[in-house]
Amino acid sequence: MSSSTSSTSSSSSPDDEFPQTVEQARTDIELTRQELGETARELMNRLNVGERAKEQFHDRSQVVLRVLRANPVFVAAGGAAVAALFGGLLTWRLKR
Repeated sequence: MSSSTSSTSSSSSPDDEFPQTVEQARTDIELTRQELGETARELMNRLNVGERAKEQFHDRSQVVLRVLRANPVFVAAGGAAVAALFGGLLTWRLKR
């Protein structure tokens, strides 16, 4: 068991974690900036609930519009059924 701990500690020395040249340091800094930028954008997106709700509404409304455009006969029949139901309710209410 001690051989596995000694191999782990010898395989990653503190020198491996830090850049050895100025160019490596610059590259490391640039990669860190990119990662932080991506993290910040992801957090902003997750915290902006209103914008996410608008996007979801827009996406879902596009799906509904595609379905309605693909089935015009069904839409017309549904509209006629709703109109008949509304007319029937209105007539029934007026006769009471």
